[in-house]
Amino acid sequence: MGIIIFIKKNIPIAWRIATSIVLASIVISCFATVVLIYINYKEEENQFRARVKEIQSSHMTSLANALWHFDSKQITVQGEGINNLYYIGYVRISSDDNTLYETGDISNAPQDDHFLIPIEHTNRVIGELEIGFARGQILENIIKSATKIIVMQVLAGMLLAVLLLWRVYRIITRHLVDLNKQLGEKNSPSTHKFLSIDRDNYNDELSALVNSFNQLTDELNTELKNKEEAQKALAETNNKLEQRVEERTQTLQEAINELHNTLENLRNTQSQLIESEKLSSLGGMVAGVAHEINTPIGLCITTHSFIKDLFKDMQQRFASGSISKSNFTDFMISMEESVDILSKNLERAAKLVKSFKHVSEDQAGEAARKFNLEEYLQEILSTLHPKLRMTRHGVNIRCASDIDIHGYPGALSQVITNLIMNSLLHGFESIDQGNITIEVERHNDNVEILYTDDGQGLTKEAQAKIFEPFFTTKRGYGGTGLGMHLVYNLVSQTMQGTIQLQQASQGCAFTIIIPTQIHIPDLIQ
Repeated sequence: MGIIIFIKKNIPIAWRIATSIVLASIVISCFATVVLIYINYKEEENQFRARVKEIQSSHMTSLANALWHFDSKQITVQGEGINNLYYIGYVRISSDDNTLYETGDISNAPQDDHFLIPIEHTNRVIGELEIGFARGQILENIIKSATKIIVMQVLAGMLLAVLLLWRVYRIITRHLVDLNKQLGEKNSPSTHKFLSIDRDNYNDELSALVNSFNQLTDELNTELKNKEEAQKALAETNNKLEQRVEERTQTLQEAINELHNTLENLRNTQSQLIESEKLSSLGGMVAGVAHEINTPIGLCITTHSFIKDLFKDMQQRFASGSISKSNFTDFMISMEESVDILSKNLERAAKLVKSFKHVSEDQAGEAARKFNLEEYLQEILSTLHPKLRMTRHGVNIRCASDIDIHGYPGALSQVITNLIMNSLLHGFESIDQGNITIEVERHNDNVEILYTDDGQGLTKEAQAKIFEPFFTTKRGYGGTGLGMHLVYNLVSQTMQGTIQLQQASQGCAFTIIIPTQIHIPDLIQ
């Protein structure tokens, strides 16, 4: 993009006016002179033609007599007489192609500047007279006259310019210089001076300009005065506003501090509620596992009592020496059956204890470790068996056996437990027999867990607020509203994954995506 620089020439107005007038006068004079030259030249041509006619009427008779008598002296006199006439630049008198007299310069355009006049005597052509127009001389005379006119007009224009400069200076320039000087003087920041012009005898445009400027100055001074008063009022208002702002700022800071303390209390309360939710879940699981273990332990105790009675009976038979082969065979069969019952129930109890130990340790300790996803999901399901056994609902796990995860199994246990318990408490509230499906697929370095149930689903409000803290559909029935909020935090923060509520034609569906290897900076591989 080019930069255009305007150079302002410091040329006075009077000079520009005078120069313009002089140039206009010279141009007009030159144009008028050219027109005058053209008109005079055309008039000279017409005069030349009139002169030719005059020669034909006044000189041809005497010239014919002189030529008839071969009077060379008279011919010369006649030729010189014609040549001395104005406008004539060339004369030639000839007889039978013999030139008897010739003077002047012949023109290069004889068809325009030359006339051939036959010389007749007694109606017989005895010669001819050729006359040429003195075009060059005429033009030279006309140009000399025009040059004098132009010089006189230029001198007159220069004199007019000088007079005009003097008058413009007297009438305009000196007053403008004085006004400019007055404007250049320093004015007070609060008031502006009025202009004055020394020309009492005239009331022209300059006087009107000065009056208008003084009127504007008066209005400006009034505005400045009003502005000063407004600034003073504004300063006072600003001081009052600053005091108010300072007071309001102090009040606002106190409110912010109070809100900060309240927020800290809410955070602490939320943390306590979350821990309470986790402990409540763990406590419920302990109660369920304890109830579940009671059955195999009770069977073991009954079987132990039965074995004790068999052993006591056999001991009495042995002491009395009344043991028969059939008695010993029956004893061995009963003992084998009893030991088998003990083994199965003790194994079942050990499995329950092992599953509970893994899940409870993971939930309490929150330590990262490597675990098989399919086995761990089964262990979680085992801990929830007491709850599920009391219902007709079923849980179906579809997971490959070769998916290993290095992460936090306790967080996964809490997530799955919360989802299943929500389905039991909310999704299957009015349903006798429901189905829960946990389907697992591996995609490169991530694992996608699709949790679905065929319960009664969620309302639009519940779908919009499902992960918000303290939102529950069981308000007043013991629900804290922290279950799904805890699930969201565990998946997104602890497990470094994502959880989303999916649209389902029936029931409720969640998609959980977690990495197979979580990123722990200080984790020892």
